[in-house]
Amino acid sequence: MKKIILTFALATFLFSCEDFIDVNELQSNNPSANIINPSLSLAGAINNYTSNQVISFNSFGNEMAYIWALNSGFTSASSRITYNFTSSDEAGLFQTTYLNADNFQDILDSESNFPDYSYHFAIAKLFKVMSMDLLVTTYGDVPYSQAFKSDVTRPKYDDDAAIIPALFAELDEARDYINNPSANVIALGNEDIVFNGDTAKWLKLINTVELRMLLRLSNTTNASLITLRNQRFSSLPIDFVDENVTSNPGYGIATLGQRNPIFRTWGLNAALDAWSSPNRANAAGSFCAKLLLGQLNTPTVVNTGLTDPRRPRIYSGTTFTNQGTFPTTEVARVASFFTGRTGSGADVANNAASNRDAYLMLAAESHFLQAEAIQRGYMTGSAQSKFNDGINASFDFYNDYSFTDLPNGTLNAATYITNSNSKLGLGWSATPNKISCIIHQKYIALAQWNGYEVYVDHLRTGFPALPLPDGVNTVTNRPKRMIYPSSEYSTNATNVPTITLPEIFTVNAKTPVYLQ
Repeated sequence: MKKIILTFALATFLFSCEDFIDVNELQSNNPSANIINPSLSLAGAINNYTSNQVISFNSFGNEMAYIWALNSGFTSASSRITYNFTSSDEAGLFQTTYLNADNFQDILDSESNFPDYSYHFAIAKLFKVMSMDLLVTTYGDVPYSQAFKSDVTRPKYDDDAAIIPALFAELDEARDYINNPSANVIALGNEDIVFNGDTAKWLKLINTVELRMLLRLSNTTNASLITLRNQRFSSLPIDFVDENVTSNPGYGIATLGQRNPIFRTWGLNAALDAWSSPNRANAAGSFCAKLLLGQLNTPTVVNTGLTDPRRPRIYSGTTFTNQGTFPTTEVARVASFFTGRTGSGADVANNAASNRDAYLMLAAESHFLQAEAIQRGYMTGSAQSKFNDGINASFDFYNDYSFTDLPNGTLNAATYITNSNSKLGLGWSATPNKISCIIHQKYIALAQWNGYEVYVDHLRTGFPALPLPDGVNTVTNRPKRMIYPSSEYSTNATNVPTITLPEIFTVNAKTPVYLQ
């Protein structure tokens, strides 16, 4: 698939940090990529993955999960609000993710030339798995066994039920690279732009990624995957992420390409004299806004009168619009906390936003994953304690001491936990279905930061019970998968499955096994 990948190599080049050689150009267009020292390509590969996650997958999830809607003055025929998906929509989710996965595979392929880079190979394994997990969750059957072979130009599509066990095996290999490194292992240096060489933290992230993947199988009816899920949980190391996982290759303000990916996409333009078009186009989606403002009274959430103190750091105001509706007046946009542009003056704010870390995983997600696993009986412990830990971690995140001029002062998690405890869908005591309150609180904690995960949660659990966009009346639910991109139908037509529009809305043989 490497030769096919070359046709869309430019997609991720646009999102690369200029402090590093663009690894997609370095590797994908280089037939001798396996002779590149892993320390030279690891940072660039991680940076490209990060940009894809926090921009492409995040924006897709935020719009599909009713966190973002369109603001006044912007009209669009976006399939995210019409649901008229075609093979021309969301192509980057497929193409760029394969490109990123191939970058990590190139690092792994260099092992015979650089056998002492065990820690680098562990990280490459992890990110390759994370990339493939995104693809399997979004599309189901995808190329895997032949996808990274340079002599295969038209790789076969593998059954996702067969890919998933292989991904868990690759996670085991990642752990083994760290726990049993080569005798003369090369230490991680500045190229580790996530944990600065702390391999213990990398093991925690591997465990947490596995936890996330195992919970994707919570409702599967596939007997072999049920057995696999239970076996993996019985041996899963109980040592998970307990801090926000960030990435920073050396973001800076000098050029647009060097800035933090959120700020360069949803902050100011290159000249730093106007908001970007995506910033002005995105508005507060009605479901998320009502959840934060205490305005929901539904069969699954009754939170009337409970205003979430995190709201001013999520949205810039209290007005909102329905997804698919184009308001005649401007409504609330993303708050400055999201873009990172906070401080005493324009120069201070712009520098803070440009240099800010990008977030690969929030600590809150780790705690909510553990709460769900315990509640489902997969792990032991107190689900309520981990639930509260998730809320506390979210409040800690929004109380980030490195930011100044934060609206509303210091936010009090204990008061919120007490006040929300009596609210159906948000409080532990008031919600009979504990999975419901876990997922709703996770939705709030991850809103805007990892919209993709909250969208997948909706697809696999039914929570939150999201309304459909205005104007969509031919289906009763959101799509459970995406259609393969047109590039696959033109270059790999003999292998790519044919997916019709109606098929993406129903559970059928082509639905990702994670979501069946």
